[in-house]
Amino acid sequence: MKLYVWRGETTNFGDELNTWLMPRVFPDFFDEDEADLFLGIGSVIFDIHPAGSRKIVFGSGYAGYTALPQFDGSWRFHGVRGPRTARACGLGPEQITGDAAILMHNYRPVRTTAKGMTFMPHFHSADRGNWEQACALAGIRFIDPHAPVQEVLDAIAASETVIAEAMHGAIVADAFRIPWIPILPIHRDHRGKWHDWAEALDIELEPHTLGPSSLAEAWVAGRGGRGHGGPLAKAKGLVGALDQVFIRLAAKRLSQLAKAPPMLSTDAALAKALNRLEARAAEIRRDYPR
Repeated sequence: MKLYVWRGETTNFGDELNTWLMPRVFPDFFDEDEADLFLGIGSVIFDIHPAGSRKIVFGSGYAGYTALPQFDGSWRFHGVRGPRTARACGLGPEQITGDAAILMHNYRPVRTTAKGMTFMPHFHSADRGNWEQACALAGIRFIDPHAPVQEVLDAIAASETVIAEAMHGAIVADAFRIPWIPILPIHRDHRGKWHDWAEALDIELEPHTLGPSSLAEAWVAGRGGRGHGGPLAKAKGLVGALDQVFIRLAAKRLSQLAKAPPMLSTDAALAKALNRLEARAAEIRRDYPR
């Protein structure tokens, strides 16, 4: 069975977390045989998976990044991220387990003294924006979503509170029992999945908005797309000057958000999700023996 990990032009913590967590939950379970594809953490319910492969779904989500697949006999559901995914896939509420990354609670490190507030942007925002500079101005530690998984986990574990535009930054913080402040991703396509995860944990999500830290992000916020175009794309001097303005505004907004009330799922809701995920993991180990 092959562990599926979505990868784009740059790496992303939420997707790469599969390579850290899933082999621990399922020891000696994965190989490179694509006859069976294991779909775990991420919005990876796609219509691009090979028709001839059996798709094993465990705590995954659907976010509309592709059309809905044709759910034939090659799809085996062992739980999905939240109620929005379940409805989109035509599944009943019994298939709602919560995001598979919630299982990070079972691997949480022993925490030492927290080192203050951190900010983790969506990996696309990290690509387009100037968030490291904005964090430095705001006096908030920057967590790079492109960094190696263990480095990101250590940074989250050392946080007093995590301001998160990256959803899996919030999910792991919640699993570690660290308060988090949710930020709506600048690109609108990435927003719905936050509610999918939160509703599975009975969280009444109260997300905040965060302005752009670069002209490229401002273009995405206003027009969508990838943020690499626009009429000012070739005016490098003007872009650089405008980016300095955006950085200062982003730093000011981060300082304001640092004072917002953080969120955290209840212990009871987390325990319920963990029980569901652990039961489905046991089901998978039983149904697909190595």
